[in-house]
Amino acid sequence: MSGKRESGVGSRESVGRPQLAVGGASPAFPTRRVSTRLARGVVGTCLGLALCAAPAYAQDPGGTAMAPTPRASRVELSALGGLFGSIELGSRDALMLTNSVPTSGQTALFATTTTQRSAPLVEGRVGVRVWRAVWVEGAASYARPDFAVAISADTEGAPDVTATSRLTQATADVSVHYRWEGRLAPYVFGGGGYLRQLDEPRTTAENGWTYFGGAGLRWRLAPASRGFMGRLSIRGEARLLMLQGAIAFPDDRGTTVSVLGGLSLTL
Repeated sequence: MSGKRESGVGSRESVGRPQLAVGGASPAFPTRRVSTRLARGVVGTCLGLALCAAPAYAQDPGGTAMAPTPRASRVELSALGGLFGSIELGSRDALMLTNSVPTSGQTALFATTTTQRSAPLVEGRVGVRVWRAVWVEGAASYARPDFAVAISADTEGAPDVTATSRLTQATADVSVHYRWEGRLAPYVFGGGGYLRQLDEPRTTAENGWTYFGGAGLRWRLAPASRGFMGRLSIRGEARLLMLQGAIAFPDDRGTTVSVLGGLSLTL
């Protein structure tokens, strides 16, 4: 009887307890539970890393992150220097009435040739992009050309002489530009503005108008993504100008060319 009870008790204890592995290892089913949790954690971590990394490769099938597109510039500041060309204003004769009988006539005393000479020119500009490749620029320029009158062919045999006077010339104008894209890019433009000239003693000041058109070339010093250097450009241009009024052109129009070059900074 006692042997059977002990056997029964042993059977109940063996049923109620988990079987231990040889060598005192942990029970079998807790091991499976820990392994399952660990596997789930590893899978979740991998998925999280994959989701975080996905946006960096979303736009590049090759798996390389794309560089951000530079923001299009809207404003440009330019400082330029160059040469304002000379303008030939024509020749005239100084006439004198004669006392011819029975009718009076005219005779030439001497001839004059008037020229506005070439001079250095400085100019500052502010440009604004108004639509894609179309820009509008406002500019102000300053120059000091010589106004020269050459006197020749004097009837009394006097030697030829040239009288000169220094003019102070300032302009303010507006122009429309069409610019092609690229690191090395051409552009064309046209516009007009206000002209003011003062004589040497600054006692006479006259106003006039200027009209112009031309073409130029811009070269960006570095790729657009290179920060400050990517916003600096060297530009050069040539323009054909027509001037009217002021001191030098009171009755006619003068035509000349100017050549400019300098630096531009886009903002």
